[in-house]
Amino acid sequence: MLHFAPRNRPLRVLCMEEDTIQRKLFEACLDVLGAEAVFAGRAAQGAALFHDLDLDIVFIDIDRHSADELAAFEAMRSERGAIPVLAVTNNDCGWRDEDYRAAGFAGMFLKPVEPMRLYRAMDDVLRQSHQPPLLISECYAGAHVA
Repeated sequence: MLHFAPRNRPLRVLCMEEDTIQRKLFEACLDVLGAEAVFAGRAAQGAALFHDLDLDIVFIDIDRHSADELAAFEAMRSERGAIPVLAVTNNDCGWRDEDYRAAGFAGMFLKPVEPMRLYRAMDDVLRQSHQPPLLISECYAGAHVA
């Protein structure tokens, strides 16, 4: 069982996902967290929103490695590289997590969206970027929660 860490403010998330079902799954998972989530269907739309938002984490649907998706990612990274961006993918191209990290992403999140995997991936990325964690460690939580 996962236990969420207390936060001083809601987590601020930008999610660029074209697939309606995956988008609804993201939305449901982020609602559980009480996150302030903004959704964009296309990478170009998300990149435009990115400029105006104060964010903690970004998800970008990068399945086809299209020029639009990669250009949006490069624009975000050059503007504010400290904000972690996770590539959300079906992994049609066969890239590994290390390949996405080498390209500058904070990591890869393999579809489909599943709450436990999503929360753990978000926690890992937040911790790596020196932000407050999303989760209380399971060992710690188990010792203090009945």
